[in-house]
Amino acid sequence: MMKNLISHNRNKIISYYIIIIEVFMKEKLYRFMYGRYGNDALNICLLVLYVLLSLLSKRNSIVSYVGFGLFIFALYRSMSKNIYKRRHENEMFLNLVKPFKPYINATKRNLTDKQRKYFVCPSCKQVIRVPRHRGRIEISCPTCRTHFERKS
Repeated sequence: MMKNLISHNRNKIISYYIIIIEVFMKEKLYRFMYGRYGNDALNICLLVLYVLLSLLSKRNSIVSYVGFGLFIFALYRSMSKNIYKRRHENEMFLNLVKPFKPYINATKRNLTDKQRKYFVCPSCKQVIRVPRHRGRIEISCPTCRTHFERKS
């Protein structure tokens, strides 16, 4: 009985120590990252490319070295203290990706929504939702009134 009580108290004390160490380490990480840039859309894209390249490449191929370089660059960007320059890089990346955003959103929605199909208007790039399984239909954009035909 006494042995179980002592081991229970020891486990309780150890768990308290672990919680204190976690809080302390989290505080140290917050202090370390203070004034640094952190993550943004460009960093996430670089990390996704790194994972894809590391999955697709062989061990010592040039593709794996390029992927590792992308990882190092993403790490450098997140630890950088030059916030103005990193924001400018991210803004340029977002402006580069902006024309493809409606197509990406429509594709994501087409994969998740089984009731409706999503199309991008060819003139104004508005994402339009139509019901699935209606055959070939004529779609009219509610924003610019353009008519186009697609299979739903």
